[in-house]
Amino acid sequence: MTIRVPSARLGGLYGLYFAIVALSVGWFGPFFQSLGFSASEIGIAIGVLTGSKVVAPYLWGTLGDLVPNRLRIMQIGIIGSTFAAGLLLLDVDFVGLCLVLALFGVFWNAIIAQFDTLTLEYLGSDHHRYSSIRVWGSIGFILMMLASGWLFSGVEYAILPWLIIVGLVISVLISLTLPSRAATDSETSGAEGITKRLTNASVMLFLLVTALNQLTHGPMNVFFTLYVQSHGYTAFEAGQLWALGVLAEVVLFFVLPNFIRSIDLRLLLTFSLVFGSMRWILIGIYPDWPWLLVGLQLLHAFTFGAIHSVSIEFMRRWFPGKLSGRGMALYSGFVFGLGGSLGATLSGITWETLGGSMTFIASGILTGFTALVAWFGLKKAQLGVQSL
Repeated sequence: MTIRVPSARLGGLYGLYFAIVALSVGWFGPFFQSLGFSASEIGIAIGVLTGSKVVAPYLWGTLGDLVPNRLRIMQIGIIGSTFAAGLLLLDVDFVGLCLVLALFGVFWNAIIAQFDTLTLEYLGSDHHRYSSIRVWGSIGFILMMLASGWLFSGVEYAILPWLIIVGLVISVLISLTLPSRAATDSETSGAEGITKRLTNASVMLFLLVTALNQLTHGPMNVFFTLYVQSHGYTAFEAGQLWALGVLAEVVLFFVLPNFIRSIDLRLLLTFSLVFGSMRWILIGIYPDWPWLLVGLQLLHAFTFGAIHSVSIEFMRRWFPGKLSGRGMALYSGFVFGLGGSLGATLSGITWETLGGSMTFIASGILTGFTALVAWFGLKKAQLGVQSL
């Protein structure tokens, strides 16, 4: 039986998921600072949250590949995240904060990798339409960042956990309306197992490149709001800058499905990393130039949007069928987990020792090195034009 793709509901879930991401990356730093935690403590605590992605997604992904209905795994993740988010309302010390974020991460990190896999399963042969559904996540991020920037200009950060809880509850309700989609016999893994894929040099190098890119986003994801506020920007203006970057990402997600199968993805990946290097270095040197900052935020279309789209296509090509859940979870765990955790932790340390500007400049230098690795090291990574 063919199941019609529930595009609107999938788009709604992406929108809510990334609205919550907007609340976390945009305001966890100021929220935790308002509770009395230092920059290094904030970096470590958020590093614990992102670090839970190292193991949790793969465990959930393995389970998702084994159970008849992957949707149930995603629903468990959303429900567990809701209860864990409620613990943010408690008055805890630094260790308690790390434990709360670790628990939240165990469930929260079950969602997106399985959600991406489930979306690709719904799409089937129309997999190139992925970014046209994923784009609603970016739209949700923009709307929430603008709304929260306006809200926190006059309201204390204590309301932040409640906003997250409400978003998760609505997500639970929408997920319960999605049709089941069990795997078919044609979606088996074939002769090659997961181990052979994981030990392939191109796979390992690609994961390294994308993990390093995520690591260099650490200063942005943890401290960008505080950084621009320290240079005279208001909370609302910080929210607008966040939203502008993701708006550029939205445009790219709308356009990319028309070209994803007809362009050299290694070239797109390399150019995106070069843009990332420029972005971080110039943010570090010229934070007081508003119009330059606006232009640099537009590069988010490449530094995240294009690189994420290339990554999803890479994982689809290398981890088909019954390997898809574990493959997507591996990507989420290694890139957003390990890379994101190290990025958050290291940025917290360098922020206190070197300052904000030097932290961004260091990220830019590392991103430039990563671009060289991508261009010269991924020639055999199956990133070329794919025949229809």
